[in-house]
Amino acid sequence: MRMMEAVPATEVSSMHCGGTIAHIYEPGDVGEIHALIRELGDFHVLGGGTNTIFEDTTIAMPVLRLGSEFTFIELTEGGVRAGAAVPMKRLLSFCIRNGLSGIEFMAGIPGWLGGALFMNAGTPARGIMDVAVAVEAVDRSGVCVMQRADLDCGYRNGGIAGKTVITAAVLRLEQSTRETVRKAVLPFLAQRRSQPRGYSCGSIFLNPEGSAAGYLIDQAGLKGLRVGGAKISEVHANFIINDRGATTSDIKDLIRQVKARVKERFGIVLREEVKIIGH
Repeated sequence: MRMMEAVPATEVSSMHCGGTIAHIYEPGDVGEIHALIRELGDFHVLGGGTNTIFEDTTIAMPVLRLGSEFTFIELTEGGVRAGAAVPMKRLLSFCIRNGLSGIEFMAGIPGWLGGALFMNAGTPARGIMDVAVAVEAVDRSGVCVMQRADLDCGYRNGGIAGKTVITAAVLRLEQSTRETVRKAVLPFLAQRRSQPRGYSCGSIFLNPEGSAAGYLIDQAGLKGLRVGGAKISEVHANFIINDRGATTSDIKDLIRQVKARVKERFGIVLREEVKIIGH
C-alpha cells in the first residue's frame, strides 16, 4: 500500500484550492482496502477530484484513493468491466475504438468511473447507472457485488451507501461501429466544450426540480459576482471559477451569497453538488 503525507489539496482537486491533506492512502487490492477502512474508522474516498473541495486547513480525515491497479478495462459479453480509477475520457475512448454504444452522453464529463457511479453522473435525462449491470465494492463487512436492479438510483445519486469504496463496475453496452459511436459522441463534446474554462468543479449546485440552477443564478443577476479569487462564471452561472488564487473560504462565501440571493428572489433553496471536505 502506498501512503503519502502532507499532500497539497491544490494537487488533487480540479478547483486547485484548499489546505494540506495529512494522509492519502492508495491500497493496491480489495484486501488492502478492506483492512484499511476497518482500521481507519472515518475516511473520505477521492477519485479524480472533480467534485471535491478541501478546506483551507490541514485535513486530518484520512483520504483513500485507488491506484493504478484499478485502471483496467476489459471486454465482457454485452459490454465492459472497468476499474473505478479509470478516467471517464479513457473509458469513452475505449468504447469508441471497440464500437460500443451506450455511454456517449458521458463525453466531456471529467473524473473517474467510481465517482461517476457514486453520483450517477450524466445529463439531466440520463445517468451512468442507467447502463450499469453491477457495481463491485468494499465496505466494512467485506467485498460485495451490488446489482443495479437492487440500487435506488436517482438524479445525481447512484444509490450507494457512504463509506463504500467502489472498485469496479460492469456496464451494459450495445455493439455498433467505431464511426457511429464517434459521431454520437460529438454533440455532447461540443456542448461541454462551450462550458467555462479555468479551474472549477463543474456544476456547483444541483438542479432543483423543474428548473435549472444556472438559470436561477443568472436571473438573480449574479454572473460575474466575485469574492476574492473566486467568481461566478459569465459563461455559465452554475460554475464557480478559481480565477485568481481563490481560497476555499472565498468559494464558500460565494456559495452562501448565491444561495441567499436565489432564495430571496425565487424562494428556492439551492443544494450543493460539490463536496467540501474538512469542516
